Amino acid sequence: MTSPFSTLPGRKLLDSLREIFTNKKIYQRQDRLIVFVCGGKEKNSFRQQFIDWAQTNLPEFICIKAEDALSDSFAGEGRTFTNLTTFESIIASIADCVLIFPESAGSYAEVGIFATNSEISVKTLVVNPYEFQPEPSFLNQGPIDTIARKSFLKVLSIKYDIAGFVMIRQHLLNSVRWPNHRERIWHKTFGKFTIKEKLVVVFETLRFLRLADEKTLRLVIVYCFGGNPQYQELRQLLRILLAGKFIERNEFYFKVIPGMNLTEIEHLEIETVFLQFNYFYQHNSPELYNALHER
Repeated sequence: MTSPFSTLPGRKLLDSLREIFTNKKIYQRQDRLIVFVCGGKEKNSFRQQFIDWAQTNLPEFICIKAEDALSDSFAGEGRTFTNLTTFESIIASIADCVLIFPESAGSYAEVGIFATNSEISVKTLVVNPYEFQPEPSFLNQGPIDTIARKSFLKVLSIKYDIAGFVMIRQHLLNSVRWPNHRERIWHKTFGKFTIKEKLVVVFETLRFLRLADEKTLRLVIVYCFGGNPQYQELRQLLRILLAGKFIERNEFYFKVIPGMNLTEIEHLEIETVFLQFNYFYQHNSPELYNALHER
């Protein structure tokens, strides 16, 4: 199917979008932080209980689980192998902090893997069960000790019960390093962005488009930034955005969840841009227009 942006009106609209990315001052928002939460996979695991509790009681943080990010499949992907260590390291690199509940074999492995990564270990919080804290185990005297010495979040030993949630919340609010200045996203070739900047760029491109399939999203990113983003990388970023509930998926299309935003853009009437794309879809792509307004 030919892209509606291959037409003259489509290219003019993308020209205006590229001008926004090139000339406007765009800053990453810093009022909410991303937490990559690792632990047991069971519904009654302490990790899942904490995530459920945090939705209401810790609105300053957005919790992401790796398995949520891997739950979506893409057309033509088939049974593509995903290296979990690599993928989890990508999520951890994007996250503002990593929270680990060592309550399963997988989470023990995550403690060990992240302890050896200096960029991740420095922002990792291990929530160790109080009763296991004094044990002279390999986990305590090996990777957990390594993280405790490297991380500004250290290690928190608590009882795994509801009261522990409050302790974790207070520890995060007191210890997490909130940015003390706005970070501007300068226009550059897509491949030169950091992984966190790539996530923001993909999100913002999708927010302007209102909705898009992955092929159109890549086309617009190339048009606005240049480079050769690979589909595998875009899919990883889309998965993370889905897991964080920044975007949602409707069959082949991805849409930003209303009210979600990762940037502040100076001197831009965003609603005007939305109306421009809405008008373009209405007159050039009824399929996209109908998909945009589906409930």
